[in-house]
Amino acid sequence: MKRTTVIVTIAMLLGLPILYTSSAHEKVQSKTSPRPAHWSAPPEAAKRANPVPADKTSISRGENLFSTYCISCHGPGGKGDGPAAAGLNPKPPNLVKMAGHHPDGDIAWKIAKGRGPMPGWKKIISEEDIWHLTNFIQNLGEHSSAQ
Repeated sequence: MKRTTVIVTIAMLLGLPILYTSSAHEKVQSKTSPRPAHWSAPPEAAKRANPVPADKTSISRGENLFSTYCISCHGPGGKGDGPAAAGLNPKPPNLVKMAGHHPDGDIAWKIAKGRGPMPGWKKIISEEDIWHLTNFIQNLGEHSSAQ
């Protein structure tokens, strides 16, 4: 990393065009950009199929879990506007906008692992309940026009 920084600095001082790989760009951008890079689960985790059918019972169970564990940051409607959100960096995402655009495995992995101020819930919430919570979050998008 120091070598890349030195090369970039020298090139900038000399006014030379810089050729870099996308990974070097991401490292530089992550330090200079106010927006964090998009958070994605590893491909094998994102591809995991949800073993819990997204029926009314599962979505209701997920809603109860959301109210217990997620509402303080993600807000009652899942829009990232909970009372604790103001003091967080990065801010919680708007789950309504995410719903339906991410595979279930991606969402479940993020819930289990956490990142930054979001805790990993796998030691507190069972794997089955993480899938119920995933079903609830995916269902938020179906009601986004009504909210």
